Amino acid sequence: MTAYRYHSFCAYNGDDDLFSSDLSEDQLRQRLGHMSRTPCQIIFSMADEHESEYVDKKALVERLCRAMGGAEKVEIEWGNHALSNRGWDDLWS
Repeated sequence: MTAYRYHSFCAYNGDDDLFSSDLSEDQLRQRLGHMSRTPCQIIFSMADEHESEYVDKKALVERLCRAMGGAEKVEIEWGNHALSNRGWDDLWS
């Protein structure tokens, strides 16, 4: 990973800072609003170990859906980041 790519992901309002909980409604709309022309879903692992504990994940999903013009949401309640504990049989094994 290049330094630019790392900064893009990790810096506040970096080029790839698309889903951060600390972005304002306007910032989210500016970054994700173009998706309103495309039917899409936000699939969110509610037990994602990479998301900070203090983040209200349900509120974040709602904000992201609004920013994308009403995207459909799917909340995987016990899913971790890799969905390796999603709670149903692994169809791929």
